[in-house]
Amino acid sequence: MMTRSTALASGRLGTQRTILLVITAMLSGRAMTLAFIGDAGSGAVGDPPAAWLMPLVGDAVIGLGAFVVAYLIVRGQGLGAWTVIVVWNSIGVWDAFAAFLIHRSVPWPEFFMIELFGSSMFLAAGLMHIANLYLISREPVRNHYL
Repeated sequence: MMTRSTALASGRLGTQRTILLVITAMLSGRAMTLAFIGDAGSGAVGDPPAAWLMPLVGDAVIGLGAFVVAYLIVRGQGLGAWTVIVVWNSIGVWDAFAAFLIHRSVPWPEFFMIELFGSSMFLAAGLMHIANLYLISREPVRNHYL
């Protein structure tokens, strides 16, 4: 029989894992940078400067990795799944803030996302990864995986 505290803890776990999954799904959009990698440094109008190659590759890896991480959030258990989720989000924080620094030193003003959101999009991506790191380290979620 489930006690009230067990039911509340189970509800918190479900809510926290759902938020973790939603944020991860939102971050999968970073995979769209695959479309720009081949044009980095070509010099054509609207193409990314060569300095953007690293952030574009990082975004592509984070975006594609989001599908694996989403699967692990839903189906994974154990130290391996927890570690992959933590490492993926840690790399995501580094990538977002590295892209911000590249943007400040070598702007790519023609990129539609920068036109829409400005440099705040890098901060938003970094904060989403930090939120995921916070959630995955919360006791009910951590205990679920470990």
